[in-house]
Amino acid sequence: MASALKLVKERGYHRVRLEDIAADAGVCKATVYHYFDGKDDLLTRTVEERVAEWNAAIEQMMATAGGTATARLRLFLRKLWEFSLTSQAGVWQRLLTSEIVSAAPDVFTAWGRGLVQRWHRVQRLIEEGQRAGEFRADVDAAVAARMIVSGLAHQALFHVHFGLDRLDPCAIERIFDAALEQLFHGLHPVTRPRARR
Repeated sequence: MASALKLVKERGYHRVRLEDIAADAGVCKATVYHYFDGKDDLLTRTVEERVAEWNAAIEQMMATAGGTATARLRLFLRKLWEFSLTSQAGVWQRLLTSEIVSAAPDVFTAWGRGLVQRWHRVQRLIEEGQRAGEFRADVDAAVAARMIVSGLAHQALFHVHFGLDRLDPCAIERIFDAALEQLFHGLHPVTRPRARR
């Protein structure tokens, strides 16, 4: 699995054969077929495992973090942002959009399930904050979750990994801080001034 992920990131999806993966892993092709149906099955299960590992680590971190929904939401989004900025995430995002989405739909679906889990994690935190009175009750938590997670991921992809910073420079931390400020401003309960008697 490690060899498959490494080679696909290095060479791209189309240029990697099962024989290449087997050679890199130090096994014969028949050994790979003993455990996997082919390259797509191997990559799908690899992505599923990586998503599960990331989610387990995040769940552990969130379980021990404590604090308000606001604090835990900020922590989760910070970790997601930091991961989105890594070169590993950048390579994978480029592969998803250029090759995997059309050539390996099962692999794309495995990745997509991980994205949906991140949306749901943020949605649950927003809903928790709504129940606690930290956030407005009328906010659509599902849509807010999708917008902040996808917005941050796309800023990392375009600004950092696709190099659009060279066309319109903007500090990375400014993007993150402003995005969170806008999110929490929109979530904050509206306080109405008291009517005069």
